[in-house]
Amino acid sequence: MVNAVSKHSTVSEMISGEAGMRRGSHAVPRASVLSRAVVADLSSAGTGLDLLSRYLEGASPEVLAREFGMSRPAVHAALAAARARRLLEMPVEFIDSPEFHQPAAEARICGPEPAMSQVEGRVRVPAGLPAYLGELYRVPLLTREQEQYFFRRMNFRKCQLAEQRQALSTGKPSAKLIKTLEGLADDILRIKNLLIRSNLRLVVSIAKKYIKSGTAFFELVSDGNISLMRAVEKFDYSRGNKFSTYASWAILKNFTRSVPAEHQRLDRFRTGQDEIFAQSSEYRTSAITDEQTNRGQRDIIREMLKELDGREQKVIAFRYGLDEGAEPQTLEQVGWRLGVTKERVRQIEVRTLEKLRRIAERRAVEIPGF
Repeated sequence: MVNAVSKHSTVSEMISGEAGMRRGSHAVPRASVLSRAVVADLSSAGTGLDLLSRYLEGASPEVLAREFGMSRPAVHAALAAARARRLLEMPVEFIDSPEFHQPAAEARICGPEPAMSQVEGRVRVPAGLPAYLGELYRVPLLTREQEQYFFRRMNFRKCQLAEQRQALSTGKPSAKLIKTLEGLADDILRIKNLLIRSNLRLVVSIAKKYIKSGTAFFELVSDGNISLMRAVEKFDYSRGNKFSTYASWAILKNFTRSVPAEHQRLDRFRTGQDEIFAQSSEYRTSAITDEQTNRGQRDIIREMLKELDGREQKVIAFRYGLDEGAEPQTLEQVGWRLGVTKERVRQIEVRTLEKLRRIAERRAVEIPGF
């Protein structure tokens, strides 16, 4: 089963969706009691969402009744219908597991959270680092065990949300059920945000290797963050691999598409932000260390290439300069060498990178420097 939870930062935003949207100019007729059909019409027309938006901003039912020309019972009914509608329309994708359906699953999966390391939170922040990047060094990194706990819990909560909301109806929604579902959604978003924040340093580390003249560093980071968020949704924790391996491939795959290949160099990278990252614990300060890291990366990738066919091996080797002393080549150059179009080379490259990602997951490979 697959997953997709709204990217809003709070359950209030996720439920309201159109939070902040201006109320339409049409007037809602005053009525002491509205039928369920009328309430449904109001919600589908957008008035229910306007009510919910104002309610989440702090407006009381009495204030809403005056603003929208409705009775208090009608306001409560419209709010419940709008909340139910948003929960039912929320896409929920998750990695299912037999353990989710066993007795006492919640007590076993959602027990006490593992303690977060306090050492990571005291890492020295490099001088001159922008506020956004500086905050990354204050977020503790997760161990493999912590990752397993949070990914398992997040997917279990999604499974609960998907199953329990089947009993939800917009006609006469249960207030208790709505509150339960909103609590599940809130927990999902909290865990998802924690997993994203704890891996943002990974995005910066990889983006530094792709920086070049004419490419904005923060645009790369922003692009990588999107790939990271998608990876959090798609990661299958049950295989036992580290999330950083899976996320690195997702981010790298996206960068290979967004950054022109002729500007990519896997053997030497300059960030253009050397003064900012000079004191970073992740900054590679030694050419010898760089060479050792690059050699380790190449050896691991060459080993995985043995599972590919001949043409796939050549495309990756040519495109990324994996042979000793070789430089990465453009799509057109590789196409000329293989006698195919550059579009065909691009298709083979995309397909092969996906294969390599799966091979790395199956082997539980850790690539040095990623």
